[in-house]
Amino acid sequence: MGRQLLLWLGGVLLRLLGGTLRWTFVDEAGYMQRTGPDPWLVGVWHNRILCLPLCFEWLCRGHRRLTILTSASRDGELLSNLVAGFGMETVRGSSSRKGVLALRQLQNRLLEGSDVAITPDGPRGPVYQVSPGLLYLAAKTGRPVMTIRVDYQSYWELRSWDGFRVPKPFSKVKITFQKTILIPPAAEDEAEAQVRRLEELLGR
Repeated sequence: MGRQLLLWLGGVLLRLLGGTLRWTFVDEAGYMQRTGPDPWLVGVWHNRILCLPLCFEWLCRGHRRLTILTSASRDGELLSNLVAGFGMETVRGSSSRKGVLALRQLQNRLLEGSDVAITPDGPRGPVYQVSPGLLYLAAKTGRPVMTIRVDYQSYWELRSWDGFRVPKPFSKVKITFQKTILIPPAAEDEAEAQVRRLEELLGR
C-alpha cells in the first residue's frame, strides 16, 4: 500500500511540475502525425527521461504504443510502475548485447507494433556514451531511430551517476523529436562512427 501511494504521489507531482513548465515541441520527425503501424526506435539520454511520460501522455497516448526498457533493479521496478500510470509499457532487463532476453522481448514489441524507447547510456553509464544495445536493435530490425533532444532552461542536477536533471518550475523546456536515421548492419570498423553519430544528435 505504501509503494502504491508513493507511485501515485510521484505521478501527481510530475503532472503538477509539467503544468508549470513552458513547453516548446519541435517535431522534425513527424512523429505526432504518424498514422501507420510501422514502429520506430526512440533514443533519449538517461538524465533527460523525466519529461518522457508527460510527452507521451499529452501527445501520443491513444494513437501510439510505447515500450521503454527499464533495468532489472528495484529502481527499474519503481520506474516501470510509475510510467504505467502514463500509459507506457515496459520491458525489464539490460540493453547490452548480453541482455539477450530483453532484446528479444523488445524485438517482439516492435513486431507487435509498439515503438520502443531506450536510454542508450543507461542504466549505469558512462553518461553520454552510447552503448551497443540501441545500435544492435536498430541494425537487427531495420527500424528507424528517432533521437529526442531535451533542453532545460533551468534545472536541478542530482548527485547520481548521470547527473539526473529535474527542470525547475516555470522554466522553459524544449523537446525536439529529431529526424529519423537508419542504422545499417555495420562492420566493426563502422560501429564507432555510428556511435558518434547518435551522440552528436542527442547532444548534452
